[in-house]
Amino acid sequence: MVNTRGLSARQLTALVVARATSCAGFFAVLPYLGLWLVDSRGLSGADAGLVVGAAILANRAGGVLLVPLIHRLGLKASVGAGYLGAALAFAVLGAGLRLPAYGWLVVAALAGLSLAMATTAMKAQVAAFPPDQRLRGFSYLNMAVNAGSAVGPVIGGALLEWHAGWLPLAAAALDLVALAAVPALPGTWRASEPPQQAAGNDDGEKGRGRWLPQRPFVAFSLLVCGTWVAYAQVFDVLPAYLGDTISTRDLGLVFTLNAVLVVALQVPVSALSRRVLNRPRAGFGLLCTAANVILAAAVVLFAFGRTGGLGLLLAAMVLFTLSELVWSPLYDAQVGERRGSLSTTAAYALAGVAWGAAESAGAWLGTLLAVRPAEPGALSPAAAPYWGAAALALLTGLAMSWNGRRTTDRRAPAGHTPDTPPSGHERNSHDVDMPARP
Repeated sequence: MVNTRGLSARQLTALVVARATSCAGFFAVLPYLGLWLVDSRGLSGADAGLVVGAAILANRAGGVLLVPLIHRLGLKASVGAGYLGAALAFAVLGAGLRLPAYGWLVVAALAGLSLAMATTAMKAQVAAFPPDQRLRGFSYLNMAVNAGSAVGPVIGGALLEWHAGWLPLAAAALDLVALAAVPALPGTWRASEPPQQAAGNDDGEKGRGRWLPQRPFVAFSLLVCGTWVAYAQVFDVLPAYLGDTISTRDLGLVFTLNAVLVVALQVPVSALSRRVLNRPRAGFGLLCTAANVILAAAVVLFAFGRTGGLGLLLAAMVLFTLSELVWSPLYDAQVGERRGSLSTTAAYALAGVAWGAAESAGAWLGTLLAVRPAEPGALSPAAAPYWGAAALALLTGLAMSWNGRRTTDRRAPAGHTPDTPPSGHERNSHDVDMPARP
């Protein structure tokens, strides 16, 4: 059970350690996986690209395939099984085997699926925290992700130069560290419901609601896609857009600034966000609007990055990070609030598919336009994805503000705060090994 009086320091530490080390392992391998497969395993560039694509797709969208298994195992056991599976898959990658291209594709996809299982189950764990702790938990997860994604490529780059064969083994070792932290996570090792009960609602409808998203959840998940398209222009497209106008060292400094600010500021910014959410009206809409306006401003500044110099890029990254500190944990927390009759696990898996698809589409279109030869100015065709993404972010903020006001008005008569879901019989039974409410 969750400690409804507050999360212990041990639980929060376990969340951060598990998420940070698993992310470090994944990002130690992913940026260099294609090069490693070509140089160390003799694959062609096309085959290596397919393997990398399989790992990314499985990691982004694979959670939705594993929801029935997560329901059966329970959340804590699923997190542990995911990290164990990822450690084994990375160990196979580093075992010195000579596999055909499809063999590497299967192993890489299994690594991605295993991490997707652990991530989906962990998010469902955090969603089961008491309402006043939920945003705090997702804030710590966001902090851990940024720390891991900053450290991982440094580890991978060093190993690639020093001993390339150890690259996947390092990822396996980091996943074992994450696995060691699992016993300290909140919750029990077993699902709270027998499988036959978990398959249905209280009225015996065989769990149709657990898989059929309702309109508010669908609307929220799709509206948020605009933010993820804007996010992709920074983390996925920016290196291609800047090209050789900035050195690799300076570009690394820009991204390192993001990770440092997230680690340093996530907790106080989330505390401020919780205060805004506790406003009598429209706290969620206000936060979403502010975050997306700041995100739009950051993306516009990045559009001038080819001619503006390092100082402008650093300023843009500060704005981008301030926005991310608000919307990233807030969106994750809202998935649990707006899931309706969906199981918590299914809600996070489906949201992950939608947001991963939005980021992938934004990265594809942005890269396609950014790499074309063009004038360096911010009004060149190469900068078009940034202006489009800024417009999308503004529209997302406006739409979420309106959506937040509607949600507030709808809940207020029932006596619930805007960001606290109904309790007891007003909600379906929680599908996890922890209660959704105290």
